[in-house]
Amino acid sequence: MCRTLTCAVTLGCACIFVSTLASAQDFHRNNIVVGIGPAIPAGNATNYLSTAPLISLGYGYRFNRFLQADAGFQIAFGAANNQNAVQTDLGPVQGGDHEYMLPLGGRFIIPIPLKRFEVSAGGGAMYLHYSETAPSNGYYSASCYTCTSRGGWGGYGLANVSYFLDDNHNFRGGTTLQYISASTNGQAVGNVPATATTDHWMTVSFGFGLSF
Repeated sequence: MCRTLTCAVTLGCACIFVSTLASAQDFHRNNIVVGIGPAIPAGNATNYLSTAPLISLGYGYRFNRFLQADAGFQIAFGAANNQNAVQTDLGPVQGGDHEYMLPLGGRFIIPIPLKRFEVSAGGGAMYLHYSETAPSNGYYSASCYTCTSRGGWGGYGLANVSYFLDDNHNFRGGTTLQYISASTNGQAVGNVPATATTDHWMTVSFGFGLSF
């Protein structure tokens, strides 16, 4: 009787363990997200940067149910308000500026009881690169593509809320709030001076994701 009871308890524990393990592995390892939104300077950065449109592309690799490694590419357009003309074969033409943001880090997926929702928070290293750029036009050639540039390293933190559009969790829509603090140095880019600066950004991205 005792032996039978012991076997039953052992079998029950094994079933619970297997069930828990299967539940913990109920996730997709590869996650791609494309987003748009504003890049908003904060702190002293508002003296030489302004709010600009942002496009982002991110990839996350899920190690387990709770941990994910992240890498991405983000670009803002015209935040430095470049008013410098670029010399072309047709004369001076108004140039532009781009602000590149390259995050590399990870996140923790916060367990919640709502199956269609996913909440996460994380952070890591961030590389910023600003550049004045020549306009692209097939009717003339510019004397340079990247006329001046500057860059530097820092860090970022983020919070994300996503809603899965299907039962298999392959498609999602979501919002990511990101805060960046990084130092840049180099040439003047638009209104950004040719000195070392500490730049702060707040970005809000509305994205669509694919998980597989």
